[in-house]
Amino acid sequence: MRKKRAFCLIISALLVVGTARAEGQKVVKEMSLDQVLNLADKQSLDAFKAKNMYLSAYWEFKSYQAGLLPNLSLNMTPASYNRSMVERYDSQLNQDVFRPQQSLWTYSDLSLTQNIGSTGGIIYIDSDISRLVNYGADHLKTYSVTPIRIGLKQPLNGYNDYKWAKKISPMKYEKEKQTYVQSLQDMKIKGTTLFFNLVLAKIKVDMAHKNILTSDSMLAAGKQRFGIVAIQKDELLNLELSRYNAEVNLAEQEKELKKSRFNLNSFLGFNENTEIEPIVPEFSQRKEVDEQVALEAAQKQNPTILDLKQKQLESEQTLDKTIKESKVTASINASYGLNQESDHFKTAYKAPMSQEVVALQLNVPILDWGSARGKRQMAQKNKEAVDIEVKQGLIDFDQQVRMKVLDFNLQGKQILFSAKADSLARMVYDMTKKKFLLGKADMVALNSAVKAWMDAKENYVNSVYTYWQYYYELQQLTLFDFKTNRTLSEDFDAEVGK
Repeated sequence: MRKKRAFCLIISALLVVGTARAEGQKVVKEMSLDQVLNLADKQSLDAFKAKNMYLSAYWEFKSYQAGLLPNLSLNMTPASYNRSMVERYDSQLNQDVFRPQQSLWTYSDLSLTQNIGSTGGIIYIDSDISRLVNYGADHLKTYSVTPIRIGLKQPLNGYNDYKWAKKISPMKYEKEKQTYVQSLQDMKIKGTTLFFNLVLAKIKVDMAHKNILTSDSMLAAGKQRFGIVAIQKDELLNLELSRYNAEVNLAEQEKELKKSRFNLNSFLGFNENTEIEPIVPEFSQRKEVDEQVALEAAQKQNPTILDLKQKQLESEQTLDKTIKESKVTASINASYGLNQESDHFKTAYKAPMSQEVVALQLNVPILDWGSARGKRQMAQKNKEAVDIEVKQGLIDFDQQVRMKVLDFNLQGKQILFSAKADSLARMVYDMTKKKFLLGKADMVALNSAVKAWMDAKENYVNSVYTYWQYYYELQQLTLFDFKTNRTLSEDFDAEVGK
């Protein structure tokens, strides 16, 4: 038994040690730019926040749509008990006297209502029943029923809120939906920046390692040449200084690499044990984006455009409401139904009598000391200001899209130039290095060649980064995928529902 228990303890200890080692073990993930961006859409905190903001607008729109459908409701007063002294007229005494009263009243009403969006009216069908019990000497009990009643409440020339809601609410929802899609492009831009920061940091570390190897070989060659008095003491000291500086540069670049890796891990929701190895995207010359296609897509889908149109509609709504509320307004309330009362529930529904109600209501402003006129002028001027803002906003937006298309199309060519410069700088460095080893180049030329090569490599990576940044910024403006020639919101509701 003791041997078995000891064996179990040893196995448990080994499992604990193994688990601890596994938990602290680095996990290396090779990831391309597309993989980083797709993962960010699914699990980044930014994506979670953006989706919740969208869902709030989604349910607000669903609430608006529900308001357009028939509404069935049951209103009840199960019991209303009243015991009090009330004033009554006594015909024998010919005077008002106070008498005790005790009653119980119950009521229920079932109604079906439907808004009429085109006219702003309400049509309804309802049925109600009430029961009244008066406690006293006679203990009277009576029922009043309305088996069915059909009615209409209709403003004749007033402000119609439903008409404007029908125009504005779908546009508002569409704007929020496209804002959500646009926020996903914000994440792509952010993810692209973090990805290329890591790429550039890794390249700088690799270059720093190569620089140390080069410095070692240059220092070794310098010591040999100094031994045969081929170089001066100050040149040898410069070689030693370059070797020292290469070590300092490597330490700095490794620190920047850790920061870049931490920032990308944080963005993707990875812990510190995950080490992302970025796969630098290979650039292939893509076809240029057509300016007209980009403009049409942006004008149709960009939330900035939708917001300008919404502002314009809301200014027109305010003006319409102000004008109509300052004039004579009329409304009609009409209903037809059946009604009956009885001392017994069974007979309350027999031989019902017809019930007709028709009411015309007028509201006539007579004297408001110029308040209505002032409100109309304010609403009119506000609409004119909004019209100018919208016109200028559309011009500025078109210009922004055109400039972004131009930047993107030119950046593709810029990458080719940067790649060529990187290749030439590497060739110059190799040639200068060979000349230095042969004693045909000095330290100044060698350091210049090293710096030129490192700058060219960095410029190439930055050119590729700028290309993809411009691409996602253009995609953010147009909400259009130029790779597949599809709008980003296509099949949107199905994707969000997953």
